[in-house]
Amino acid sequence: MRQILILGAIFLAVPLAFFAPFTGLVSYVGIAYVRPHEWAYMPDAPVSLAVAVATLTGYVIFELTRRAPQLTANWLLLLLWVQISLATVFAHSTELAQGKWTEFSKTFLIALLMTAMVDSEKRARWLLLGTVLAIGFLAFRSNIGIILARGQTRIYGPGGAFEDNNDYALLLNVAAPIAFFVARAETNRWLRKVCYTLSAMMMITVLFTLSRGGFLGLCVVLLGLAWKSKYKVTGLLAIALAGLIAFVLVPNRVIERVGTISSASETDLSAQMRFNSWYVCGQIMEDHPLLGIGPRNMLQLYGRYLETENVRVAHNSFLQMAVDAGIPAVLMFLGLMVLSFLRLRRTRRVLKDRAPDSRLIAYSHGLEIALAGYFVSANFLSRHDLELIYEVFALAASFWLLARGLENQAETQEVSEKAPRSFLAEPLPAASASLKNSI
Repeated sequence: MRQILILGAIFLAVPLAFFAPFTGLVSYVGIAYVRPHEWAYMPDAPVSLAVAVATLTGYVIFELTRRAPQLTANWLLLLLWVQISLATVFAHSTELAQGKWTEFSKTFLIALLMTAMVDSEKRARWLLLGTVLAIGFLAFRSNIGIILARGQTRIYGPGGAFEDNNDYALLLNVAAPIAFFVARAETNRWLRKVCYTLSAMMMITVLFTLSRGGFLGLCVVLLGLAWKSKYKVTGLLAIALAGLIAFVLVPNRVIERVGTISSASETDLSAQMRFNSWYVCGQIMEDHPLLGIGPRNMLQLYGRYLETENVRVAHNSFLQMAVDAGIPAVLMFLGLMVLSFLRLRRTRRVLKDRAPDSRLIAYSHGLEIALAGYFVSANFLSRHDLELIYEVFALAASFWLLARGLENQAETQEVSEKAPRSFLAEPLPAASASLKNSI
């Protein structure tokens, strides 16, 4: 019975995505993270791809004329896609690279659709709520596992791209601050409580993944939340107190794992192998600086640079991007992070002046901390393809476009008010009205 219900919901999502593309976009996010098709015993079914194709087709037919793709705002993202495409064409093994290129292309396409379709505060709210609730469900399930095991467990991801504990910790570090500020901006009391609870559950889960990189990223996220609070010193003290309480309550294995961070380079085999991988990355970047060796080719060429049986990927998202697609690619990727950060700050500055009650102000804080959490945690694993970080890039562009439009509208209104007009002239609508467009 459960399988039939899940299959029915999945098959319903495809036509729904076609006739209501934005609903399809939110559905895609939920399916990509929750992976309900695995519960129906179809782990390899390309359900998210089917929903993505239906969403794109519906967008082209029903929304393209009203919501044009924002290619100019996404110029750096498009350049990165071109760079990765060239690296795939000239890869050491094109056959190995093509599968990863397809995944990258789908992620980039979804990001472009997000920028095009998230053209109002209401749509931003729904997309972020969909993202938070989907990832929050994973954290909720993980917390149930932690309770049942009485803390004597290591939490792994739900499968697919997040099966590894380190990948799962990275995802949660990016999602937790988003959930926190979605809660802060939420007017519905129950949704606000749910989002705050899910944010806390995400942070707890990170601890029990026993991921050291995840723990460092979590520290940055907590510091970011404290810094963004109204009373910064009080916030920092509260975070410190919460940390002390947590270390009293969590099992010894969590504390022992965190305690190995300072000595990992000397005593931990996993950390030593990471250093070996970084050495190999440096050699590959020296030999192939412009286009790298192509996505998914590092394992095949690893032995040329280091004689070892422990062949591994870069275990660093930025080095992996450079190895896969060249130094220009990693510079573009870092540029996207910086550009998104600047756009979020610009958005907040405009909205505080023009629409001080906008939810986008709170959302921008969450996305900023998410970028910081990703930057730290991503230094310890190869997840330059994390879909959530590209969602952050897309939303930063959308928020910036909304703020710029609001600013232009306000300037136009100011000019009109100064210009002479007859007593029959109608006043222009309020500048902030464009943020409240309906779905």
